[in-house]
Amino acid sequence: MKTKTGLPRLSLFALAWPMLIEELTGGITSFTDTLFVSMLSDEAAASVGMLGPVLGLGYFILPQFTAAGTSVAAQYMGAGQDDKVKAAWSANILFSTISGGLLALFVYLVSGKIGLWLGMTEAQNAWAEAYLSVIAVNFLVVGLRNSFASILASKTLTHWNMAASIVTNLLNIPLNWAFMTGWGIFPEWGVRGIAFATVLSFLAGTSILFILVRFKIGVLLGGRLDGQLSFRHRAKEIREAAVPILKIGVPAALEPFSYTMQSFIVSAVLIRFGTVAMAANTYANKYIFLDMAVSWSLTAGGQILMSHHLGAGNIEQVRKTWWRIAAIASSFAFAVILVIYLFRGFFMSFFTSAPEILALASTLVLFSLFMEPIRSINILGGVALKTVGDGLFSVIIALVFMWGLVPVILLAARAGYGIIGLWACLLLDETIRAGINLWRWNSGRWTGKTVIGNTSGGAVAGASAQGE
Repeated sequence: MKTKTGLPRLSLFALAWPMLIEELTGGITSFTDTLFVSMLSDEAAASVGMLGPVLGLGYFILPQFTAAGTSVAAQYMGAGQDDKVKAAWSANILFSTISGGLLALFVYLVSGKIGLWLGMTEAQNAWAEAYLSVIAVNFLVVGLRNSFASILASKTLTHWNMAASIVTNLLNIPLNWAFMTGWGIFPEWGVRGIAFATVLSFLAGTSILFILVRFKIGVLLGGRLDGQLSFRHRAKEIREAAVPILKIGVPAALEPFSYTMQSFIVSAVLIRFGTVAMAANTYANKYIFLDMAVSWSLTAGGQILMSHHLGAGNIEQVRKTWWRIAAIASSFAFAVILVIYLFRGFFMSFFTSAPEILALASTLVLFSLFMEPIRSINILGGVALKTVGDGLFSVIIALVFMWGLVPVILLAARAGYGIIGLWACLLLDETIRAGINLWRWNSGRWTGKTVIGNTSGGAVAGASAQGE
């Protein structure tokens, strides 16, 4: 069945469930990496676990621009501006290639110093360097992967992204074991082998997406798009498409960038608390991927759905989609963390048998029981406001609170509250920002905003008029 814009009727769950599988398999990849590193030692797992902010630069910040490209392409579809859709895809691929490659080079060059900058001991830094020097290459791979995945997502072909993620995860687990232990013909590379296995598995998944994008949709660097030349001969169209991508992507990236910078400080503080705190923090955070997968997949599916509705001028459907996602994601987050807390001994025993680490990790999981449902609201709130063109408000709030939290964290650490005080500060930050995001969305002040501009007599113009 078609809508008035000629688009297929879209379903939130039809869009989200392949992304959920994709997110889960991605989370399992991170989980198994930590699991295998913990087999080497708690110190190795703790050291690699503190590199989350570095990995976030490639896995969390750069994808904001490819997600922005998905949103822009979807809004062009909803507005009936099909001639601009593929230019947006092309701009996405270019940006991902350049930015991912530059980040990979930078992290590789400073891989031996990052741990020391964070305050690690020489032994801890050795573990960190071994992992970073190899995993840096994955930033380029992930950049390309995300750009190809965004093209498929904007065409609502999210099941192909899911299939590529499953292949990635199925390869990662045996490759981790093979390169860590030197099984059979494989070299015994320890932590480097675990990182190398991750790069290989992501490369395989990216190759699948490239083939699909190239031959199923027809997008290729320097190639043709339905008879029209792509990058070399459509530079003007690509530059024009880059403007709305940046309009969403820059504010979308500023928030996770601030979060990543905050995370660097959190990691530096945690390192000063010692290996037990580092390990407990790493292990407690590993199960969060379960509820985060639901939050991000529903939000990503909702972003596509809201973008289509926004482009078609269906403001009420945008509202309904937001509240539906908020209810499902927060409820699921509470339920899944409750199960993990009730059976915390079983779940934490996968990583360690050290009683002091187990006790501290259990306390942190209790914090997560309250933090994760609130975080799901912030994930949705920030993405949704940026999608509808109200990203400036979301970014300002995020910057104020994330940077404002830094001195609070440092004061709490100096006062001797330890990791419990640190997590209490993080919970307070999430709670206040969630309340503000809820207020902003409920106020309706975002209506009338758009990122692709009004079109004469088109749906986007109707959206603006409706919001006035």
